[in-house]
Amino acid sequence: MINMNFELEVSSTIDIPKHLAKLESPEFRKFTHTEWNRLIFPFVPFNTGALAESVDITAESIEYRMPYATAVYMSNRNFRKDLHPLASSKWDKAAEPTEKPKLIEALQKYVDSGRLKL
Repeated sequence: MINMNFELEVSSTIDIPKHLAKLESPEFRKFTHTEWNRLIFPFVPFNTGALAESVDITAESIEYRMPYATAVYMSNRNFRKDLHPLASSKWDKAAEPTEKPKLIEALQKYVDSGRLKL
């Protein structure tokens, strides 16, 4: 049996806080919101399409502009399923189990593509 001990000194010039800050950049946040909106679209109740298609996407939020958006989001109704079979109240929460892994994959591809410029 042989026991080897040695010391290793590691140094890095990577500025981790700087790179983490890039994840909060407006461009990355808007990409995140745009991608999340795309993924949850099938979960948004859909009759005429006005609710699902009247969306403002910014680096800060996804905002549904229709005046009834909050009421529909909070309601406990049975929604039409012919146009959006996955339609649900609280559609973002309903989408999470299946769509969040897809969002994470898309964000990783964004980073890997070099668009984040780490």
